[in-house]
Amino acid sequence: MFLVDMHVHTVLGGDSLIRPEEVTDCARRAGLDAVCITEHHSYDLSQPFDEITRQTGFVVFRGLEYRAAEGHLLIYGVPASRSDLPPGLPMQTAIDWVCVRGGAAAAAHPFQTTMAGTALGNRLFELKNLAGVETFNASLTDRENRLAADAARKMGVCGIGGSDAHGPQVLGRACTVFERRLDTISELVAALKNGKCRPRKNFQHRAGNQSGCAG
Repeated sequence: MFLVDMHVHTVLGGDSLIRPEEVTDCARRAGLDAVCITEHHSYDLSQPFDEITRQTGFVVFRGLEYRAAEGHLLIYGVPASRSDLPPGLPMQTAIDWVCVRGGAAAAAHPFQTTMAGTALGNRLFELKNLAGVETFNASLTDRENRLAADAARKMGVCGIGGSDAHGPQVLGRACTVFERRLDTISELVAALKNGKCRPRKNFQHRAGNQSGCAG
């Protein structure tokens, strides 16, 4: 098994308390094999993690979280920016843009009731070419995650898990289980598209140590 937290934010994106230099330590303490940094609307913001991966030997993938007109989308395998995908486009337009470029897109927290604006909700069923649905988000309620999981099953797409961490104590609370080790973002995208993954609550996660990380 290969465990990846697929939805992590850091101070580089301006809305998180997680410092880049503490990500790998927190992830290791949580028993993860990799994380994916998903800053809002920018792939380039996470560029420092390329050097962090080289220095630590810990796999850090880079993606982004995009705010479409109907809700949020996790994008993997495409170095997109605001100039490529201005915030607020129809979600299907964003998905198609990602797919044409060989990436993978997953609907993020589609049934979250506390997000600003309107949650994607049942409009999820109208979308085509999604690689997955975030069916376990550690920041959501059991009901919100259950609705997402039910939708993913009906749509025949894989469910993924991510902490949606904006603080170090949350990183690793949820993850995605892949069948084999993944070393590149291309391998991650292929596994998502092939449905070779499943979400999981991370039972190894323990909060409360001095660093604020899982452990």
